[in-house]
Amino acid sequence: MRKVLGGTRRSLMRQFLGEALATVAVAALIGLALAEIALPFVNTLGGTKLAIRYLGADGILPPLVALVLGIALVAGLYPAFVLSSFRPAAVLASTRAPGGGRAGARLRGGLVVIQFAIAIAFAIATATMLAQTAHMRDADLGFRRDGLMIVRSLMTGGIDAPQRAAILRALAAVPGVTGVTVGNNAPGDQSTTNFSGYTRPGGSSVKTSVMDVDTGRDYFRVYGARLIAGRLFDTAHADDRALLTLEQRKRTGPNIVINRKAATALGFASPAAALGQTINDGSRPSTIIGVVDDVRFRSPRDPVDPVAYSYNSIDILSPYAAVRYAGDPKAMATAMEAAWKRVVPGVPFDARSVEDNLFRRYYKADAQRSRLFTIGAVLAIAIGCIGLYGLAAFDTTRRVKEIGIRKTLGASTADVLMLLIGQFMRPVILANIVAWPLAYVAMQRWLAGFDDRIALSPMVFLGASLAAVLIASATVLGQAWRVSRAEPARALRYE
Repeated sequence: MRKVLGGTRRSLMRQFLGEALATVAVAALIGLALAEIALPFVNTLGGTKLAIRYLGADGILPPLVALVLGIALVAGLYPAFVLSSFRPAAVLASTRAPGGGRAGARLRGGLVVIQFAIAIAFAIATATMLAQTAHMRDADLGFRRDGLMIVRSLMTGGIDAPQRAAILRALAAVPGVTGVTVGNNAPGDQSTTNFSGYTRPGGSSVKTSVMDVDTGRDYFRVYGARLIAGRLFDTAHADDRALLTLEQRKRTGPNIVINRKAATALGFASPAAALGQTINDGSRPSTIIGVVDDVRFRSPRDPVDPVAYSYNSIDILSPYAAVRYAGDPKAMATAMEAAWKRVVPGVPFDARSVEDNLFRRYYKADAQRSRLFTIGAVLAIAIGCIGLYGLAAFDTTRRVKEIGIRKTLGASTADVLMLLIGQFMRPVILANIVAWPLAYVAMQRWLAGFDDRIALSPMVFLGASLAAVLIASATVLGQAWRVSRAEPARALRYE
């Protein structure tokens, strides 16, 4: 009608682009308001401190204006060129509004495919990240992390050896404490350990890098490490060198306990084969008396290091104390702080539970990232459903007469319903074909950053796809049900 009344194609294009710009601008304002409302919720879930700044070097107004203009141009160009090119006579002679033909149908279906592909990829990524986070929290670390407190302030400068011994006795006397030990490494902290190059007599001349860890009495018992071959350190064995001075130990190598990773790295066929063997760090020989299972004190992203533990009750450099207890962690921390202040009141007390120490350093960021991805997946699925609902509403409206003819020829409501839902599910099925490879490559690369990781299960992909299909079916069910139940007579006189 506008063309009949003298409207030019250029004026129609300006109108369509202007309408697109107005629509996108209003959507941007609504989105900005929703972002302001949702920001505290996102910060709480993700553990972030995000804030919206409108002006300044990091203000969002300039990029928001550019984004609005860009989206309006992209969204408005297609209808501007297509709708303005229709011939007035052909449009007025048609019994229904033109829908862009086969190309328009393909474009609408392609947009839905893209939306659901993003949603399914987000869902797969979110499920994988949540599963990996749960695995990290529940994985066997090789030691008992419950009921274990790490006292980091023991390594504070100004505390001499007699004071450290007095502190350990005071901590051991606290009611509820079942064991106290020291070592120059601890869960989440390994800043004072070093590595030495070890060789085996008669073996390869290439040195194997092994972490040296000094341990105090009952170190393995307090941590709950598992012995898999040989024995642990024992004061009843004089050759464990527990009471030698540092100078004496440099001249005469100690007995050592190694972990499973060290036994493999040094070339032993099995943990039992390492027992009684001698390894040399270039200055002294050390005899292996036991092999313990690997313990993971650091990030699950880092591989477990080969470790050689030696027994030292005299001169551990910058030690961490580990306290095994039974009871409430807060109450135990308060009682241990009181015991600490009785010995060294001028030194601040710093103790954390193993769960808290490990979670803060290594697990918190991944847990927050998983929660943020969950929010993104929900939003992506919601956007995909909106697009699919629009496609269903448009197509069912255009197919009212077709449905009437089908029902006149004997098609039942169930037949029509299955036909419509099956056709609307095609973009969702295609979206799975697009999303699966992308999600697989992305998650494989992400999981490759973890030494301790889950396997990428096919059930994650199937579950995300099934959820997408069910949500999509629920989205279009209302439209399909309404059209499929329409009376043929009403449908055939629709136009």
